[in-house]
Amino acid sequence: MTAPASPDYPTYPSGLWRRILLQPGPGWIGAALEDDMHRFSLRLDHADGHIARAAARALRHPWSGCPGATDFIARELGGAALAEVAQRDPFQHCTHLFDLAVLCAAHAEDKAPICFDMHVADRVDGRTTATLLENGEERLRWQLDGTAIAGSGRDLRQLSKWKLELPAREAERATLLRRAVFVSGARQYVPSESEVTAAQNRERMGVCFNYQLPQAETSTRSPDWHRDFSMSGREPLEGLDAAAEFRMMAAG
Repeated sequence: MTAPASPDYPTYPSGLWRRILLQPGPGWIGAALEDDMHRFSLRLDHADGHIARAAARALRHPWSGCPGATDFIARELGGAALAEVAQRDPFQHCTHLFDLAVLCAAHAEDKAPICFDMHVADRVDGRTTATLLENGEERLRWQLDGTAIAGSGRDLRQLSKWKLELPAREAERATLLRRAVFVSGARQYVPSESEVTAAQNRERMGVCFNYQLPQAETSTRSPDWHRDFSMSGREPLEGLDAAAEFRMMAAG
């Protein structure tokens, strides 16, 4: 699944840098995510294989409707079995909070933190290189022409099928990197001046919490929602005090 470097495929930087940190504790697990367009965090308290309490924060987001997803996911996951989190309807939730919930459920019994770093180079002629590092070690590298993984015969649009052939941890990494690839396209997105509410993006309706009714009708672009970590000298989640962040979330 890891491809050698090739001059035909651009490499990072410039491009998207997405970081996810998982922080387990006794009876709880927290997760934080940041990339160019988003910063979210989630904490699940659990016992006997079930979620006793969920709490989420939306710290930076592209739409004003996104923060409403924090209370929604907290209500939806309270009392749920950890093994069933991934079976929930992702389109009803914030995509990024749902991804964190699935990760937290899968790693609820972990004893040590994990840091995932995903880099996706800005495309040239539809091509890019995407990599995933786990605790600083490269675990996955794709050269992509559109959504096709060069030399593999696989396409990201069919990941739900071919990831079943992979061991669980490899499937998890592939899922995380595919999300980063799809999110990376927003770096080049320039909103239309006529785009006032999310509901005007008709082709996006129904894909996540923000694009569900009724919130899509009043959700507008958030100010100062974009960063560029690849060229700024800053890192996603830079300065995060994970212990303090998740302790605060425990207190509500």
